[in-house]
Amino acid sequence: MDISVIGASGSCGREIVTQLVSARVLGRGELLQLIGGNPGTRRPSYLHGLRADLQDAYAENIAEIDVSDDADEIVGDIVVMAAGTTFPTDAGNIGKLQSRDDLGRANAILFEHFARAVARHRASNPPVVIVVSNPVELGVHIFARHLPREYVLGMGAFSDSQRFRWEIASQLGIGRQRVHAAMGGEHGLGMVPLWSTVRIQGLRGTELDAAIRRMRAGTHTADFSARLMAEHAALIAEMGADPIHGPVRALERVSRLPPDLRVALKPFPIHYSQAKTVSATANATVELVKALCEGRAVGICAQYEHRGEMGIDGPIGNRLILEGAVTRIVPGDDLSDEEIAQLQACAGRCRAKLKEWIGD
Repeated sequence: MDISVIGASGSCGREIVTQLVSARVLGRGELLQLIGGNPGTRRPSYLHGLRADLQDAYAENIAEIDVSDDADEIVGDIVVMAAGTTFPTDAGNIGKLQSRDDLGRANAILFEHFARAVARHRASNPPVVIVVSNPVELGVHIFARHLPREYVLGMGAFSDSQRFRWEIASQLGIGRQRVHAAMGGEHGLGMVPLWSTVRIQGLRGTELDAAIRRMRAGTHTADFSARLMAEHAALIAEMGADPIHGPVRALERVSRLPPDLRVALKPFPIHYSQAKTVSATANATVELVKALCEGRAVGICAQYEHRGEMGIDGPIGNRLILEGAVTRIVPGDDLSDEEIAQLQACAGRCRAKLKEWIGD
């Protein structure tokens, strides 16, 4: 198995590469390819230095590492798309680029560039593409225009679901491995918590229902979006008013909210603290890569290009069965009518954004 990481010189790309190496996902004889995401970079030697540093650190247990700035040389069986513009981390500039719409306009050209390159040389043997860059829905949509959609996944809903499990587990004082939960929809402020999927080892029936009611604290699926937008506005105002201490207070504020709201909101103060969310994002990416490398059938939640399934069209997060590539979308029989309606509404908003960004 060979893996190519596009944007390996960025903060998230580098962390993904480092975790892939430290976790020994690839062995000797396999290839880890570091692809520069910016042909006009001012640091043309950076990836060569990173390769040498990783070889020094993990000399006894490291795959072959290749470096390239040429999109036409991508060879991975798995391609991780981590290149692109992101938000500034300075809370003092919080009003300058805080919309994913801005990222959409900025990153569409980059997505198209790499999607065309991969399709041009890999049409007969497509790799699985994992889109990490934001807006992840746009990246999934563009790559799925050039490759079979079964081979294109978005990390947003996967990492959101991992964090949803953690927020539930931490509130109950148990390990995350005891919690099953999925977060669908659009990564960011358009996510849809799928509380109907929540299962907690050791809790059943009325006991499980009571635990979920306590955690939700009166928030309902139909109210979630409005509550999320209001809380987000309050966080942005708090951090903008005090760029030095605001992110810490924002984290404290988020910690008092229900688990689903914490999933959606916590990344904002983490990012504007200048720590960014690279560790969690990279960890989730590596977990997904491991599942792909094993080739076993596994249920995940990720952004995927829908074409009518569950009344949904477009690249939103949903539950999938993965076995080397996507084999099917999990039917929504166990979801509430409100959850399905929210997913469908999210897809409609996503299609409107795609039309604005790229005319689709």
